[in-house]
Amino acid sequence: MDRGHLNIRPGRRSYILPTLLIGFALGSGCNAFAEPAKLDAFDIPAGSLSSAINRLGSQSGLQILFDSSITTGKTSPEIKGQMDVSHALEALLSGKGLAYRYISVDTIKIEPASEPVQPPPLDGATTLKTIVIRGREFNESALGNAAFDSADIERSQASTLPQLLQRTPGVATAGGVRLQGQTTVIRGFARPSDTRVLLDGAPKNFELYDQGSIFIEPEILKSVELQKGATSVRYGNGGFGGTILMETKTAKDMLKPGQSFGGWTKGSYHTANNQRTGSVMVYGQSDFDTPVTYDGLMSGTWRKSGNMRVGGGEVYDASNDRLTTFTANGGAAYEGHEIRASLTYGRSDDWGPVAAVRGDLAVSQSSIDRYGRQQARLRALAARDLDDFSATLKYRYDGESDLVNFKAMASFSSTSLHRTRPIIPGFTPSASLGGQENDAQYSDIKFEAENTSRLEILNAPHVLNYGIQIGMHDRDAWMYDVANSSNPSYNYGYYASWIVPEGEQTSISAFIRDEVEVTDGFFITPGLRFDHVRMEGKPNAATRYNNPLAGHDYSAVSYNGFTPALSGRWEATPSTTLFLDWAYAMRTPIIDELYSSQSIATKASATSRDLLPERNNSFNVGVSQEFYDVWSSGDTLTASVSGFYNHVTDPVTRRFGSANLANVTGPVPFYWNTPSYRIYGVEVKANYESDTVFGSLGLSIMNGSRKGAINDIYGGKTYPGDMAPLTVNASLGYRIPDSELSLRWTGQFVAEQKHTPYYQGTGYFYARPESGGYAVHGLLLEWTPKEGFMAGTEVRAGVENIFDKFYSPYLADGVSAMAGRNFTLSVSRKF
Repeated sequence: MDRGHLNIRPGRRSYILPTLLIGFALGSGCNAFAEPAKLDAFDIPAGSLSSAINRLGSQSGLQILFDSSITTGKTSPEIKGQMDVSHALEALLSGKGLAYRYISVDTIKIEPASEPVQPPPLDGATTLKTIVIRGREFNESALGNAAFDSADIERSQASTLPQLLQRTPGVATAGGVRLQGQTTVIRGFARPSDTRVLLDGAPKNFELYDQGSIFIEPEILKSVELQKGATSVRYGNGGFGGTILMETKTAKDMLKPGQSFGGWTKGSYHTANNQRTGSVMVYGQSDFDTPVTYDGLMSGTWRKSGNMRVGGGEVYDASNDRLTTFTANGGAAYEGHEIRASLTYGRSDDWGPVAAVRGDLAVSQSSIDRYGRQQARLRALAARDLDDFSATLKYRYDGESDLVNFKAMASFSSTSLHRTRPIIPGFTPSASLGGQENDAQYSDIKFEAENTSRLEILNAPHVLNYGIQIGMHDRDAWMYDVANSSNPSYNYGYYASWIVPEGEQTSISAFIRDEVEVTDGFFITPGLRFDHVRMEGKPNAATRYNNPLAGHDYSAVSYNGFTPALSGRWEATPSTTLFLDWAYAMRTPIIDELYSSQSIATKASATSRDLLPERNNSFNVGVSQEFYDVWSSGDTLTASVSGFYNHVTDPVTRRFGSANLANVTGPVPFYWNTPSYRIYGVEVKANYESDTVFGSLGLSIMNGSRKGAINDIYGGKTYPGDMAPLTVNASLGYRIPDSELSLRWTGQFVAEQKHTPYYQGTGYFYARPESGGYAVHGLLLEWTPKEGFMAGTEVRAGVENIFDKFYSPYLADGVSAMAGRNFTLSVSRKF
């Protein structure tokens, strides 16, 4: 089919940095983390090994990761007295065929001494159990947060990052079933700028209207960490919902013990959309008889699907996807020094709706009568080419000094989407939907450096973390509006959409935070961040949107602001921990909000250079409790309750509605600051683990209020529009001892959502409609043999939405139902 690309199109700027980063040699390293030498008081009774390890983690303040299958049936001796962690671990693991290693300064991984490593389940989605990470510095793994390792990602069989995260309390997915249209909503914050996404440290948000925001292939990831809220000064401007930290796989993560070269392959299949996925990976590590250790990894993933069948049997036209991803990662390590480079490139090309956030095409009968069925279908479609690229170069030093633990990074990332509408006689694509052809490319260059020092002041231990960050963001966008190809005020059809302006943003930031151990087990962490953000728009090529009389002004705007923060953690007992986080966070307006405009013929025509930054007075508070030997010897129950509160002042919204425009004269800004709103809620997590039975429970509920409405700030209070309804996620499983076989049931129970401004005043003009409640069930069978000729093979078979439930989540706006009954199968093997 002719995709109708035009011969005339503006050139896309080239970049030198990604080319240079691609050329870096890929290779890397030995363990660069030093074990702490401090003594701890241990009191661990004899009993099951898994229970003893959990107690050791609690009493040492370290995170200890292990697959429960490797401790099944194993017991441990009593450990009691003052000693360092290494001696306690050696005593527990002696004669068990297990080994441990540090994978960060405060995280230990236990694995078979001579068998393939199976990463441990952490927190999470559909079939993922929750683990509360205790004692980590700066509360970065406080109670509301979640972590997923490669085993969790494999188990979820997610096709996108939002699908992986959606079963985490407080997290929901918006956008429907199309991979290119999905976004993540955290604690009621739905804008892309409210969820900060970093891949190997490189920023990865895409903020194009009515499109998805994250296009990362889950197969390439070794870990995903979700830090909810905006209370960390480490990350700063924006991210009111939270920060998602993704790390790609390295050779060190994939190699079997004692192996210097290996490979991995995987195939999977989903029936709901006939999705087929294949992955191949090769990796190796060697010192080549030198003092330097090198490693490198390369992988390719191919994902292709047909149209999606939703619950009840309806098939969404043009919901098929095709995605190819390539990644490379490697570096070199020598005596505490490590340099590492990573590269990721993904491409998808398919036909889909102009707005990826929608359900079926729903071609009207009048259109069919006029153009015929096939031509009517094509009128609703666009050829979509999406390219996503990122490259990072990192240096790290973790030596024997307590004062110098240094990290530096440079990164480049770019996401571009090119769409072309088919050429049909008598059909003129609307400029409001991108015209005949349009292109948007968002690029980021980032530099950062930080250091962590451990010192003692006035007999109190301090962990001091401080650094600087520099970011440069660029937005290039254009479209061809064929309807105005002969109109000079529209630059003969070539210009940037009035709601997708071009521009540049430069940010310079510095932060400092100091975790102080005030008394044994009680920590406070004051922090401070400064952000300087400068944005400058690019004048629109169309004079219709570059007219001073209409208030169009694309000149630069600068913002400066401090973000103070304070955290507290009290490890009241080895089994009880309390957290508190607070920050007065800042979000500066983005380029779209500052420089979007309309023509002089409209009432709100001007650009919005006088916007104030948003502020969020944000709190997180919680308590966790661990219980041992609850129903059987050696079992563990972990439970936590956390609450959050966000008060956002000067929120930035579109200016529309007759009440907001009444009696206004002169050029009116397209965006403006509206009255404040609040979102608050509670999240509950519980996890049970024994040698045979395991399960998890997650619950989230949120509420809030806004002064006035978005389209009438003078009216009564309304609900914020993006809060998810009461949601409960549960799982219950059984593993057969010594067989590496487990069966798991999962369930998601979602209440109806009536807390929407849809029926408040004239909210039906802009708000999400109410949604009904639903329950969805799934089963997963896992077999991960660790001995014999099948060792290294992992088989997962499951069924999602067992009862073929037709349901549409609240954040799908009623335009898209979700996948129906879906049988899944994946088989992978290490060589």
